[in-house]
Amino acid sequence: MCPARWSKHASDAPEQAELGAEMSLKSIVQRFTHDRATGWQMSSFSVNCPLMRDFLGKSLENYQDLNPALAFWTFDIPFKPLVHRWKNIQRMHQEMQDSGDEEVELAKKEAVNNLFRFLQPRITPLVHDVFEVKMTGNVAWDMLWQIFPPNELVWTTLGGVQAICRVLACHKESNPGPVPPHWRVRVEFVEWNGSKCGIAIENVAILKYKGHRSIDSLPVYPLSFRPDSNLKKKEAMARGLRFQQLRGCRYMNYEGIMIPITGNHEETTVSGRVMVDAYAYYQVNKMVKPNLKDLGHTDSSSPETSDSESNDDASCPETLATSSDAEPEPAVAARPGYPSRARHRSQELIELSKEHCLLVSPWMIGFDLTQKKWGRFQIDSLSDIEWNDKAFDTLVLPGGEKELAWDFVESKAKSDEGVDDFVPGKGRGIIILMFGPPGVGKTYTAEAVAEKARVPLYVMSAGMLGASPETVESILTRVLELCRLWNAMLLLDEADVFLGARQGNTLAKNELVAIFLTKLEYYQGILFLTTNRFSSIDHAFQSRVDLFLPYRDLDANARKQVWNNFFDHFGRNKFEITGEELDRLSELALNGREIKNLIKSAQLLSARKGSKVVAGLLYMLAENRVAALKMLGDHNAKDM
Repeated sequence: MCPARWSKHASDAPEQAELGAEMSLKSIVQRFTHDRATGWQMSSFSVNCPLMRDFLGKSLENYQDLNPALAFWTFDIPFKPLVHRWKNIQRMHQEMQDSGDEEVELAKKEAVNNLFRFLQPRITPLVHDVFEVKMTGNVAWDMLWQIFPPNELVWTTLGGVQAICRVLACHKESNPGPVPPHWRVRVEFVEWNGSKCGIAIENVAILKYKGHRSIDSLPVYPLSFRPDSNLKKKEAMARGLRFQQLRGCRYMNYEGIMIPITGNHEETTVSGRVMVDAYAYYQVNKMVKPNLKDLGHTDSSSPETSDSESNDDASCPETLATSSDAEPEPAVAARPGYPSRARHRSQELIELSKEHCLLVSPWMIGFDLTQKKWGRFQIDSLSDIEWNDKAFDTLVLPGGEKELAWDFVESKAKSDEGVDDFVPGKGRGIIILMFGPPGVGKTYTAEAVAEKARVPLYVMSAGMLGASPETVESILTRVLELCRLWNAMLLLDEADVFLGARQGNTLAKNELVAIFLTKLEYYQGILFLTTNRFSSIDHAFQSRVDLFLPYRDLDANARKQVWNNFFDHFGRNKFEITGEELDRLSELALNGREIKNLIKSAQLLSARKGSKVVAGLLYMLAENRVAALKMLGDHNAKDM
């Protein structure tokens, strides 16, 4: 029970006012709390002297989330800003003592000396604790705030990939509820949202633990605690350069993990070509871009990061990006003579500072052209495309049809700007219809032409467009827009449902055909269509086709060339085939797809024995297939 206390005031208000006035005359006011175990302990102090405030303001300048004036120049235990900036306070104090500048008044020196004498015995023990942590590499949970000053470079993971980030703040969270006590370390990194680079924020939790723990076992810890910190900086800088190159729209090869943006976010393995293009993701899906904080100015030599300054050997090249007013580079370097149809994008491709290069996200938004899915792709797993220059040469078509296909595409593309419909924007696309039996090279023709043109090929079957008119129109609109943005060719495989002649009693189908025809009118890219039923094509569509490419069953000479092409593709040293044996195989009525599957099957069987593929095995598999297909054909004929 507190003892009775007499006051000359009848109420608390005037007493508090008098006490406040009295304290305002003191340079430093300390506050104490009482605990039975420890007795009286200082809990905070306030600085009232203007000269002291001026010194502290300069010492703590740019310290994250700190405005001493708003806090009435009051510092609570454990005095985090003062501990984190103690080296800076010591340096500025010493510089003032050594200065012979007459402008530094005696009163100011005396005030700062008094402040320093007050702070030193209270801050030095806490700074010594930080030194002990750095020496031992172990830290208690309650003391974690000591190793996370604002602007400290830290090592953590973003989406499961290791990366360097920068500390914004570190706060202890121990609110009642289901979430256990933890330190919340707020870190920032550089992200790209398709239009500009900016600062994104991630929260990393360190759950409460007992005793001490090794710092490098934490989910986030200062980069300076890594013995290979300089190496990690160099690797991060290399990633930063790659990050800058990948902004905008890039057609790349990818071997690694993709994290889908929508759905359950379950990781999938991707091996193939992708489009890296965050702009297209937000544009086509009509989504709001993430709001990123401006990059602003970065001072890598700020006091609290002086122990982890960037290595000069780990810097980015001086010139890394185009200006914000420049036209972005095309998605791919198309072959000369094949102009880009990609339109201007509103993008800021400003050059990043060295430290911003260090802090880039390890992920980029892109589109897997095989799975037709948007996701996040690791920058380190992206590589330049190795174009297959032999694809077009190995394409087997009768006469000069493949040269005709290329010449038509190339010449049509060159004259694209000068050819138009009477209605602006109509009739500027290139439509090539390929028809004939399966397995004779229709799909491969589109792949070979796109490969020769050095542009992406968006492949989809008609079934992927859906069945209802609304779904077809929505998906087709998105796909055509992506092809426009990426300067890509489009291959619509098995498009019979959209090409069939309209009839009066099939309103739903008629609507699908009408939607399809309307979209094609305004499409300005190159479109390949394949069908196995040419005779039923709608007359209105026939008039829109620029080039018809008929395909027939392969003859013996064509099949021989296909066999040779696949032997070269898989490695001719893996086969033991004589010229006579090849002639015998070529007599079998097989298409290109069947020949490829036979070779793959023979390789699997031979690999078990560790031997080369021989003609006898291929011929046996081929005869079995031909006989089976004949039996199926006879059976189907009986059922009709």
